[in-house]
Amino acid sequence: DYLEQVMGDYADKQGCEIQALKAAHAKHDSAHGKYSLKFDALAAAHELHATVAERLDYVEKMLGDSADKHIRELKALKQAHDKHACNLADVAAAHASMPQRMEYLEKLMGD
Repeated sequence: DYLEQVMGDYADKQGCEIQALKAAHAKHDSAHGKYSLKFDALAAAHELHATVAERLDYVEKMLGDSADKHIRELKALKQAHDKHACNLADVAAAHASMPQRMEYLEKLMGD
């Protein structure tokens, strides 16, 4: 009678533990499914993002294009400045200075 009671208690205890294990397994399986969906969504979102190398290449390209544009604009500005400087020198050479003008006027008036 004692042996049957001990075996019965042991079987009941094992049955409860198996039920608890099944419940924990079901809970874990449910959580795994939920996190699996979140992981899939995260992986899909990750594919939309550029890598650090891609971002760096883009920034370097933009900076390079900008620098090339500025160099071209500076060269054009320098050429325009040099052209105007030459024209100014030609105009200054063609005009008489104030003393030269006075001398010309004095000769013209006979003085």
